[in-house]
This record gives sequence, structure tokens and C-alpha cells, in this order.
Amino acid sequence: MNTEDFQFFIRVADLGSISKAALDANISVSVASQKLQRLEQNLQLRLFHRTTRKLTLTDEGRVLLEHGRHWIADFIHLQESLKIKDQPLTGTLRITTSATFGTKVLMPVIVEFALLHPELKIHLDLNDQNIDLIQQGMDLAIRIGQLKSSSLVAKRLSSNPRLLCASPNYLDKYGQPQCVAELKQHRCILQQHGQGLTDHWHLVNADGQVEQVHVEGYFATNSGEGVRQAALAGLGISNHSIWHVAEDLASGKLVPVLPDYPVETTAIYAVFPHRQLIAPKVQHFLDYLIDYFQHHNHWRFEN
Repeated sequence: MNTEDFQFFIRVADLGSISKAALDANISVSVASQKLQRLEQNLQLRLFHRTTRKLTLTDEGRVLLEHGRHWIADFIHLQESLKIKDQPLTGTLRITTSATFGTKVLMPVIVEFALLHPELKIHLDLNDQNIDLIQQGMDLAIRIGQLKSSSLVAKRLSSNPRLLCASPNYLDKYGQPQCVAELKQHRCILQQHGQGLTDHWHLVNADGQVEQVHVEGYFATNSGEGVRQAALAGLGISNHSIWHVAEDLASGKLVPVLPDYPVETTAIYAVFPHRQLIAPKVQHFLDYLIDYFQHHNHWRFEN
């Protein structure tokens, strides 16, 4: 059996279209159809029901997809891991992370890694909304905050301290809140995620207990950088990872709010599909990230 044909079958099933899979693989639709036909002939199975408008998996195709996805991934990763260790990393490493974190923090790490492995192609998806790694063909995601339970594997890279802040102009106009309860009377800037609007903030009191406060949003956006820009413009109080606003805090463009009530610290994770074997390109990059976050914290703000 041709493993490339099998991989292409999985891609067609994930995308639900031969033409979309062909475009993704940069091949013609006729070549794509030949790949599927060859696989069906080798397996002596019909994998798809085809009509002019719809493509659906047969019962045999569904079973093959369910059990074969991890098998082919493990086989390919085993094959790659048996190669000589000193052999240059090749292929394409596909990474996804939030647009803001990718631009401000991750890009320098990726650049360093790319310079060390010039034969490796890197595709970086900058997206503030979490995408499906398997469906989008991603090798690795860098995500911040609480992770939903899933079949994905998560490796903690670093803590992610947060704080509330606002511009001096906003505080001159509306005043500095003196306690958590006063936040409810303030204009707050909120971020919209796939799981909903972040209108509940979790603050840590002097006893180390987490207090949840519901805040009123007068400006909301699905972009982390949009939240920062709104805060700089004086639209309200914002809730930020410190790495995102460290320069603004140092310059005085933003001022900490309720410094005695820090926002509950989250974490930064590397997330990848659940596999017993990890491709060398992914493992090398993961090791590089772990080392970087252990020894480089210059992007954190210290008051």
C-alpha cells in the first residue's frame, strides 16, 4: 500500500472534498482521483460514495479512517525517527498560535530555530481563535490559558502572569478602582473567544483565594492586540498577559490597576495531536521551545 495515497485519503475525508484536498496538496483533481482509486484497488474496498454534489465515506471507509489515522501517523513517525540523528530536518513544520503571541514572543524563537535548520520549511498560522489541529493539518499549537479536555497532548512551557491595566487618561477621567467590587462600575475591555466573551475576571486576593468578578464590557474584540490598542486609547480597563503590555507598562502608557489583586496566573502550553511517536521535526522544535522558556524570560514585566 502506498502510504502517500493513504495520507491523501485521510485529507480528503477531513476536508470532505477531493478538489479541496487536491488544492491543499497542490495537485490536479484528476491526480487526486487516481490516488483514491489506486488505494481502493489495493485494499479491494470502496472508501467513498461519490455523487456530483456530495462525497461521503462508506462504512468501510469510516472504519479505516478511525483506526488507520493513528496507525499511519505512528508508522511515518517511526520511519522518520529511525533516520540518522544527524540528518538535517526536512519537510514542513506547521505551527499555529495567537496572532499577538506569535508576533511579540514566538517569532524570535522560530527565527532562531529556522536558521539552525535551513532545510526545514516552516508554516506559521497566526490566529486568535483556536483551530482544529487535525483538520487543519497542524503539527503543533502554542496556546495560553485553561485548556479544554481533549485527545490532544499538552506540554506546559511556562507560567503566564497577568494583570489589569488602563491608560492614565482613562484613570484621570473615571478614577482608579480601590477594590474588586468597584470594577463593576468601570468600563472594561473584553476579548471574544470561541468559547464566549471573557466578561468574568479571576483575581487573587491577599489570602491567595481566587475571586471571580463579572465586568461590564463597553468594547469587545476577538483580537488580543485589539484589546491592547483600545486600552492605550483610553477606552477602559483591560486584562492582559504581562508579556503583551510589558513595554507599555515600562513607558507609562498603561498603568497597573488593582496591583494588590493580580489576575489569576495561567500558563503557556505546546499542544499537539495525541501520538505515541512524535515526528523528529516536532520533537526538535518542542525541545527548543522548552529550553527557550526555561532560560529566557526577558519578555516578562517586573515591577
